Amino acid sequence: MRRFIALLLLLGLALAQGLEALWKAVEVPGGVCADGSPYRFYVSPGDPRKVVIDFQGGGACWDAATCGPQSQTYRKRVDVQELLLAQGIYNRLSVANPFHGWTHVFVPYCTGDLHVGRATVDYGGFKVHHQGARNALAALEYVFRNHTNPERVFVTGCSAGAYGAVFWADKVLATYKNAQVAVCGDAGVGVRTPDFPGFRVWNPRLPELPGLSQNPEVAEIYLVLAKAFPKARIAQYTTLLDGTQIFFYGLMKGERAPSEATAREWAEGAMRAVLAPAQAENYAFYLAPGGQHCILPRPELYTLKVGEVSFLEWLRALAEGRAAPRVRP
Repeated sequence: MRRFIALLLLLGLALAQGLEALWKAVEVPGGVCADGSPYRFYVSPGDPRKVVIDFQGGGACWDAATCGPQSQTYRKRVDVQELLLAQGIYNRLSVANPFHGWTHVFVPYCTGDLHVGRATVDYGGFKVHHQGARNALAALEYVFRNHTNPERVFVTGCSAGAYGAVFWADKVLATYKNAQVAVCGDAGVGVRTPDFPGFRVWNPRLPELPGLSQNPEVAEIYLVLAKAFPKARIAQYTTLLDGTQIFFYGLMKGERAPSEATAREWAEGAMRAVLAPAQAENYAFYLAPGGQHCILPRPELYTLKVGEVSFLEWLRALAEGRAAPRVRP
């Protein structure tokens, strides 16, 4: 047992040393996670003219049940397991990575508010700091200061990070008017119940886009964003029966485990959410079969193929500023 524990400690030390070799932590004065712990983001240096802005996923919470101290529905402090596992776009050493050699800015998520909250809420005996907007803005301002004239910028995120990407894309696009910018949400299509209280609770920072409604659906944001910035590439990815997105939709309905009817509702809503922005010529989507959640942090990024279109080449087209096809099974 002692030898086993010693091996685990050595493995942890090796991982930490490997992380530090590739990723620089940037502390954020005043940044805060849900539980009050300090916030930081990470930068892996590369070509300063090519920048990935990557919002981390990690669930969400919006009431005493989902936000409670024992809740497993959201991250409460900075956790960078994606960087440690080094799969998908986090495999910084792979030349097959579409972002090999780019500067990669990783924006951790620990506030339960899809990176947009501006509230500290007392849920009856405990407080949660929904201050995702403060943290995200600090990371973006760092990027803007250190990369004043990039050629390419790729804004993305998995799960809750997909919402962070599309909710903050307007600020990136408005700042980098001369760059080739692409925005790609991974597994965050925005299907929600009509009475979902999250955005009211979080007091969110909403995109500053002309014509956007006061309580916009995610599909509306994608459409308005694509029309406002016609030179940008705007895109979404999801599987048709994403188990995690279905779970959260069921949670909004009060179900601890989603029913078959809930899964069907989500799937129908997801199709509408992904296809609705397609009237914009610079919008693309990649729909894959199955129920896997997210692809950016997974090895499947390099192997998935729907019909004749590999996801890797689809993603590479976006990264290079080329038109990507609209893919569905």
